[in-house]
Amino acid sequence: MAIQGSRTSKTGKTTISMEFYRDNGIVMGLESVQNRASQNFVQYMQRRADEIEVYMKQNHPWQNRTGRAERGLHTTVDEVITGGEALVQIGLLHDEGTWYWRHLEYGMGRRFAIIEPTQRTFGPKLLNELNLSELYRFTGNPKK
Repeated sequence: MAIQGSRTSKTGKTTISMEFYRDNGIVMGLESVQNRASQNFVQYMQRRADEIEVYMKQNHPWQNRTGRAERGLHTTVDEVITGGEALVQIGLLHDEGTWYWRHLEYGMGRRFAIIEPTQRTFGPKLLNELNLSELYRFTGNPKK
């Protein structure tokens, strides 16, 4: 439901107002678009995270001996909602079974690091792909 009217403010100026309530079709439609966009964005980030994980497993600088370190490379997609704000982030990590990950990432002059170089490679690519002029693509129906 929408209410229209005119009011006089404290400064004496007349303002025209239009208030929308949550059961209004316009508001409900906008919330639906926002929900679809959020779902699509999370799915997009998950696809990108999967690509990044494949990249890390194929491009790590060390030579496999047991394959444990390579199998331990993973990505996660986390969605954190606080108030009206949502944050979707891709995490790059070694799993718990790779106890020597610190040596790979930070030891030996960082010769065997893969996480930070992957962040430097994919960070700018993701930001360039997500420019504001193309965000409309997330408002379509989510892929199932």
